[in-house]
Amino acid sequence: MNDTFLQRISINISDIDQSESFYTNVLGFSKVYHKTIPLKRISGYPINKKNKNGSIELIILSQGMSNPMLGLMKTTPLNEKKSAALVFYTNKIQQIYKNFTLFGGSITMGIRKGESFDIKENKMRPSLVIMGTDPNNHFVEVVQFAGN
Repeated sequence: MNDTFLQRISINISDIDQSESFYTNVLGFSKVYHKTIPLKRISGYPINKKNKNGSIELIILSQGMSNPMLGLMKTTPLNEKKSAALVFYTNKIQQIYKNFTLFGGSITMGIRKGESFDIKENKMRPSLVIMGTDPNNHFVEVVQFAGN
């Protein structure tokens, strides 16, 4: 296994039902996860400061458990800023944390304990997580599962 690999790309959408229907019926994805999370629980997510009482609805779609996944994110109230989130799995989170700002990134949430969806086990697992932005202001999340 590689030390770090792309787990999913998540995109902001305005109509979650229509988007889910498109990606499942047109491109053959299947839903593997669906949850609504209050933004105040996601301190590193960029829109948290602008929308503290809002929520993010996340659906994760897959074309097979060994393939990268697609996340559909709907913020409520609707966040007009259209963006994508790149989510990576790793087993070297400390090294990535040290290099994040050295190479032009910005940390919005340092290493924190949390839970993340494990595509291989098809369930939520304890994890360490970093959130930030790359040099072009794209949201980046790095996940290392407990025990790795």
